[in-house]
Amino acid sequence: MEYLSSLNPEQREAATHGEGPQLVLAGAGSGKTRVITSRIAWLIRERGIEARGISAVTFTNKAASEMLHRVETVLDQSPVESYVGTFHRFSLILLRMYGERVGLKRGFAILDDSDQRTLIKQALRDEGLPEASFPPRSILARISDAKSRLVSSDELASEAEGFFEEKVSRIYARYQQLLRRASGVDFDDLINKSVELLRSDAEVRSRMRRRCHYLLVDEFQDTNRAQLSLVLELAGSDGNLTAVGDEDQGIYRWRGADLDNILHFERWFPSATLRKLERNYRSTQNILDAADSLVAHNERRRGKRLWTDVGPGAAIELYQARDEVDEAAWVVRQVRQFAAGEFRYQDVGILVRTNGQTRAVEEELLRTETPYTLVGGTRFYARAEIKDLIAYLRLLQQPQDPVSLQRVLNQPPRGIGKRTRTLVEDECSRRELSVWDYLRLDQLDSLPSRAAVALRGFRDLISGLRSETEGRPIVEVLELVIERTDFLALFKGEDAESVGRLENVRELLSAAHGFTSQQRTADTSLSAFLDHVALVTDLDGWDVERGVSVLTMHAAKGLEFPVVFVLGLEDGLLPHYNSRDKEEDLEEERRLLYVGMTRAKQRLILTYCRRRRVAGRYQDQQPSQFVQEIPSDLVTVIQSPTLFSSNRSSNVSKFFGRQSSAGEGARDARSDGGLPPGRKVRHPTLGLGIVLASEGEGDSAKLTVFFERAGKRRLVAKYANLEMV
Repeated sequence: MEYLSSLNPEQREAATHGEGPQLVLAGAGSGKTRVITSRIAWLIRERGIEARGISAVTFTNKAASEMLHRVETVLDQSPVESYVGTFHRFSLILLRMYGERVGLKRGFAILDDSDQRTLIKQALRDEGLPEASFPPRSILARISDAKSRLVSSDELASEAEGFFEEKVSRIYARYQQLLRRASGVDFDDLINKSVELLRSDAEVRSRMRRRCHYLLVDEFQDTNRAQLSLVLELAGSDGNLTAVGDEDQGIYRWRGADLDNILHFERWFPSATLRKLERNYRSTQNILDAADSLVAHNERRRGKRLWTDVGPGAAIELYQARDEVDEAAWVVRQVRQFAAGEFRYQDVGILVRTNGQTRAVEEELLRTETPYTLVGGTRFYARAEIKDLIAYLRLLQQPQDPVSLQRVLNQPPRGIGKRTRTLVEDECSRRELSVWDYLRLDQLDSLPSRAAVALRGFRDLISGLRSETEGRPIVEVLELVIERTDFLALFKGEDAESVGRLENVRELLSAAHGFTSQQRTADTSLSAFLDHVALVTDLDGWDVERGVSVLTMHAAKGLEFPVVFVLGLEDGLLPHYNSRDKEEDLEEERRLLYVGMTRAKQRLILTYCRRRRVAGRYQDQQPSQFVQEIPSDLVTVIQSPTLFSSNRSSNVSKFFGRQSSAGEGARDARSDGGLPPGRKVRHPTLGLGIVLASEGEGDSAKLTVFFERAGKRRLVAKYANLEMV
């Protein structure tokens, strides 16, 4: 019972909950992973529940891996037969077993974002609609939103209230046809098809309810309606469900998450027990008080108050920068100072609201040779050469896959140009054949001789590889694909791009070797590897040891750093300008900042720019309204001296009285003098200024003041005749 003795009373109650549903409201840093893993261990060890009857689902591979490792450590056994993984992996396993019962072909492919956009573009062409009026990314977002609500294309058509929405429903229907023709599913379909299967097949539902006799769901605030329906089918309204989440960390409404799932949990699970975890094991009390005060302005929350016994910690800092260049330079200087002291580079996280904000920061990190890693950049498996090889692998599994076939039909180049492709597509359309069936069944004599030779060569290549690689481990399959296609010939150049792409191919081989050695089961097949690749996320490639982590606040969910910088607390940026019209959108932006702030363990630094370059032009910025919602006694404001040299005074001082300057000698923000560093003043002739330094006390104090018109001056307080502003 040692693993239980380390839990606090509230955690222990949640971990040892008996029968029926429970909702555990777990505040940031309150040890929810420990509760989930302790509950699994308790059910197995103390209640005698078979591990195969326990399932735990979450949203990231990283979180699932951590959970499983902790369970195995507590139980001192490996592997544990409980399912611990993501929603999508759970659904994929289910559909691999029973997908044919809902119309899926054996060996169906999982299409990634770029593959989905390819099909949307095809759907637009089929419907005669222009991409300019129907942007593929926007259309995909609308389709994904419909799927997250379990709304079909017919149902979406009935909801349509205008020309655009009616056309979206038609594109949706066409997109689904193309998915079926490609023997593929998208990520939303994994969940939706699983719900359809469980609802329509009593036998499968009974089997899966035994497999999920005790079901634990992490990050419940991030579930959408389809995922809630999946949970209901697996657990029932009175089943042994433990749902763990925090409504204050619900930041994925834009991708379908429904906060009502946690706010009104009892609507679906009437007999549920409610528990709260409010003791925080991550942050200082100052950080918690600031974050709590911020999120308390939201109406849509159940409410909780985080506390810790580690003490108040350092004050939160708010740096007011001239612009994004000044912001980046100051932040990187602070990072390097931290790294020269008690922290390391990998202890620092720089969080932003939008990906575009990383440019200035990255440039400064590169200029100063500060090691860093960008989380959420171009995903490894989304790089062109890697997608090409994955497309070959997918063709070996399912040659009917039109997306993969079109991608590699002439890659590496084999003389199959656009004209030949058009001829092939026209012939396939006339004969109602897939491209692969046409290549496989036709002698291709009607095509130009050169094109026919190239297409026969491609057909023979794929057929030969399918035969030669059948049943082989993925490493051997990949090596044969690279060899038979002469793929490395594409990167014979000595330029940086060719070398980089060649290194990526080598890294894919390393990933295949790693998959083989790390698989928890004996399945190292092509199919298993493709499923693994399809479910990899940005965070799976994150390596904190590379240095400072630069990432969005959305990507930072679930992470923590001793030192956190949150950049860009400006109106229009955070909250984002798209979120200012609706209160529910504004509340989500507030929750996003709350998530960013609660990633910090010891030091939290916020920044704000007085102006920012937008679309090539400088634009005046105002501090975010969220700045006002943080108690002033918790914050030290640091103002860039360059603000006044650019004739741009600050209005942030109306929010906070305690300030310092980033100027020379202005390090103590809590000076006992009457004019402490950071104080704004007005001189009868010199105009507005800011106190940079104060030496001595009272009237005899010597002041260094930076005036926006006259520059830096040294004055004696007694004779300066300064007026505080």
